[in-house]
Amino acid sequence: MILFRRTRCAVALLCLSSLSACAVGKLAAGPPSLDHIALSVDKKVIQLVRVKGDAATLTLTAHYADGTQRVLAPSEAAFTVKTKSASGNVEVAVVEGFKTIPREGGTATIEAVVKQGDKECRAATDVVVAPFYRDYHQTLVLKLFMGMEGTPVERLEKDALFQKPRDVLCTFEEALEVVRKTDNLTRGIPKIIYLVGWQKGGHDHGYPAWEEVNPRMKRAQDATALESLRWLIREARQYNTTVSLHINMVDAYKQSPLWDEYVAKDCFAKDENGELLVGGIQMQGEDMYNVVYPKEWEAGLAQRRIDGLIQMIPELKEGHTIHIDVFIANRDNAKPISPWHAKPENGGLTPDKYVETQRKIFHYWRDRGFDVTGEGIFWAHPPGEGFTGLQAMSWWYPDDKKYQMEVPECLMARGRTHREGDGDFRFASSMHGEEIWQQDKDAMPGFLGMFCRTTLPWYYLSRLERVKFEKDVLFYSDGVVARAEQGRKTIRKGDFVLREDDNLFVPVLWKEKEIVAYSKTGYENKAWRLPSDWTNVTRVDLYRITMEGCAPVKQDVPVKNSRLVLSLEKDEALSIVPAGACILGTK
Repeated sequence: MILFRRTRCAVALLCLSSLSACAVGKLAAGPPSLDHIALSVDKKVIQLVRVKGDAATLTLTAHYADGTQRVLAPSEAAFTVKTKSASGNVEVAVVEGFKTIPREGGTATIEAVVKQGDKECRAATDVVVAPFYRDYHQTLVLKLFMGMEGTPVERLEKDALFQKPRDVLCTFEEALEVVRKTDNLTRGIPKIIYLVGWQKGGHDHGYPAWEEVNPRMKRAQDATALESLRWLIREARQYNTTVSLHINMVDAYKQSPLWDEYVAKDCFAKDENGELLVGGIQMQGEDMYNVVYPKEWEAGLAQRRIDGLIQMIPELKEGHTIHIDVFIANRDNAKPISPWHAKPENGGLTPDKYVETQRKIFHYWRDRGFDVTGEGIFWAHPPGEGFTGLQAMSWWYPDDKKYQMEVPECLMARGRTHREGDGDFRFASSMHGEEIWQQDKDAMPGFLGMFCRTTLPWYYLSRLERVKFEKDVLFYSDGVVARAEQGRKTIRKGDFVLREDDNLFVPVLWKEKEIVAYSKTGYENKAWRLPSDWTNVTRVDLYRITMEGCAPVKQDVPVKNSRLVLSLEKDEALSIVPAGACILGTK
């Protein structure tokens, strides 16, 4: 017994000795070595004006060589924030602790550096600060040309616009009918329509004044055209449409009631000799002159006419949007708008000085509750100036792959990218509609087809992040890919195909559950796989989309193995909903 006890004690001592050796070995080895770090953010887009106090939260995770990981505290890392894309290279955001605080519109890269021992690791992520009141990447933006008085100069007389009477192409009352039909064709998508030529004289008349609405466009029952315009803005809301105005801040005409005041305050462009400079001419006998933005701003005249317009039409503020046409900073070949004022002795107002004032104008509108959209970007401005983070949407958008990968749609949305055709299907493009309405605002020929081929897939893709573009293939977040497959333009998410050439089968994401199917050429018995969130749908109802609403085509159509077989006529569009679903806009 004594021998046994001694042996057991010896074994215990031996085990204790072994454990101590292991512990010492582990202690000597120290903590696991740092392998890499990962930086993530809870949301990629931070709202600057729409959500008070909006911010994003960072998470920094350390990954170790032994496979373990740990969430780090802010004090364990050093953070830097660099502006990636923003007009004027302003400070887009700052980091306080793990909070990313927005400062100005644009994109920024946040980098974290962690040092442990002799190991230094870096990780980065991008954030977007959206300074807009509206989501232009989820809105169909259009223009409606109302009218234009005068006789065109020779170079314009063959333009399609001047081949028919155009003093009044559309009254305010007729405009509401355009709005109604458009809402039916577009299945209630959120819309903004800017009125072109709403002011006295029609398109590009009377500038720099904006104070008189075109009396030719008023309704008979209203005392003034202004009352009719305000009526239109209010009534259009029932059709998911914001009506706003197309204005111009650079052009000026002698017929304007503000002419003498602007001349007296030296706010118009002059040539090298100090004489008023004619910037162009569209209508015979109506020379066009240009406003010198810095001079106008300094005199308080730009602020006055902005405030005057908002006060005159208070309904505009509820829409939070305005469109500034031809918002240029220099002439072709980078020449100054006003050579006289560009001279150092006369103020040194070079294009860069115009851009500085334009930024002030963007901010002035924003402070009064308005986003500004524009005609274009990287056009008639100093190199590289696209007003990123200031301008919400560009009517004509550059077909530049690098720019489109760097700047998300929510920061700069697009109208069209090509004057002919539908643009690059991989990036998608929206539509204009203006030319169609000028041709025939009653029948709207081709409007439905263009909407389905362009805006419909653009709306779907614009919600996603463009991840990478390589070997002519565009990869989006959420597993969506756009590429050519066997020579066909294809957009897909796994087995779910949204597009095959000009055959579309796209979820209507602004509604609860609806798909629009469209074909430019027509087809018979084509099978489409339903999206994953339609898995439980076994039967559907089909409606034909028309200007007067949705017309029933076939009810209770079976869905087999998540596939729907359709036949479409040429240029036909169908609305597809679960069987028995209530569908608004039915004829």
